[in-house]
Amino acid sequence: MVSSVHNNEINNNEVAGDLNVGSTVVKLPNFNIDVSAAALKELIATHEKLREDSPEYEFFLEQLQEKITAKANRKVIGLENKLRLANRAHYYDGALISSQKAAKMITKLQHVKSYQIIFDHVLSLILTRFKAHILPLLQKQCDEVIIASAINSTILEPLSQEVSMAGGMMSSELVEGMLYFLTEKCHVEWI
Repeated sequence: MVSSVHNNEINNNEVAGDLNVGSTVVKLPNFNIDVSAAALKELIATHEKLREDSPEYEFFLEQLQEKITAKANRKVIGLENKLRLANRAHYYDGALISSQKAAKMITKLQHVKSYQIIFDHVLSLILTRFKAHILPLLQKQCDEVIIASAINSTILEPLSQEVSMAGGMMSSELVEGMLYFLTEKCHVEWI
């Protein structure tokens, strides 16, 4: 007897806890990342008031420039090789497209004062959250589902929501592109 399932839809679901698929139980990590736009709104307001010839503004631009250019002390091997070395080569096509979208947005908007601070804020948080939450999972060789869930819940969704709540426009797909952009520029290491 052959049974099959057709035309099923699953809508409005939220995974909270373990993911049970048949007899398989995937233990998903739970990260408490609070989303609030208050700090980012304040950063934007303060940044908008800075004179472009002020030392604070110049220092800030140097910080942003460091994040959007390749690290000088690392060997450039390309995004594909970086993902391959981390056993994530199957993500390359999507990673390349999303990285290119992020690079395009950064290039177009890096001279807009509000987006300068948004980019710096998002790129900084991607770096710190990746090191704090994702890298330990990679080092423990956790399951891919767990790593993807952690990336989504600690980086992609919270940062996209925070930027939106602060009045900016940045989808979780674009935040993911920034993660791969930072990988390409040797700021994020997957191994």
